[in-house]
Amino acid sequence: EIERIKSMPNLYQKMVDSIAPNVFGHQWVKRGVLLMLLGGVHKRTPEGIKLRGDINTCIVGDPSTAKSQFLKYVHGFLPRAVYTSGKASSAAGL
Repeated sequence: EIERIKSMPNLYQKMVDSIAPNVFGHQWVKRGVLLMLLGGVHKRTPEGIKLRGDINTCIVGDPSTAKSQFLKYVHGFLPRAVYTSGKASSAAGL
C-alpha cells in the first residue's frame, strides 16, 4: 500500500490538500501544518548536544481566517497536540 501511495503523482499536493479539507485556500498554512506533523530530523551536535526534530508552528492572522480550524483539525487526531489560543496561551506563557 505504501509503495502504491509513494508512486502517486502530486503526492505532496494531495497531502497538503488533505489538511483541514473544510478550509478553502491557505495552501502555505496547510504546508506548514503538514511539515509540522511529519516532523524534522533529530540531530546531535559535535559537542554531543541532542537537538529534537520537532517543528512548532505559530499561526498568526486577521480575525476569521481559519486559524482555530487548523488547530482544531490537528488536535482532533494527534494525541500530543496542545490546543491553545488567545488569553490561554498568554497565561500559560507559551
